[in-house]
Amino acid sequence: MAEARVEGEIAAPLDDVWKVVSDFVGIIAVQGLPVEGEGEGVGMIRTLTIGDIKIVERLEEVDEATHTTSYSIVSSPMPVSDSRGTIHLAAAGEDSTHITWSNTFEPAGMAEADAVQVLEKTYGGGIKALKRHFAS
Repeated sequence: MAEARVEGEIAAPLDDVWKVVSDFVGIIAVQGLPVEGEGEGVGMIRTLTIGDIKIVERLEEVDEATHTTSYSIVSSPMPVSDSRGTIHLAAAGEDSTHITWSNTFEPAGMAEADAVQVLEKTYGGGIKALKRHFAS
């Protein structure tokens, strides 16, 4: 299995960031991407639309105690299979939160290093969007 991982700091308290990150649809909406949700809680599905591209993901886990969410990619043009994305938060002081956004996967149709780069760029953009959200 390959892994992509991006980490960052968000200038907001852990509980505030968790409210956004634990909202499986809301975290995508904060990024300014069109998203629809179907169902509730673990097992729910979200569909992101980026131009002509649709990405369907399923929520696999929400752990309030460890501030961790995990999801799988059900269908996507991304160069991965057997994909499991995880977002983990940890307090980094009173008013700051450390975020780790990672994905374990099998490369599909692309070299592993290139697939890692695609995912890390995607997750890096997500972290930047969260930073902007809390900066406003």
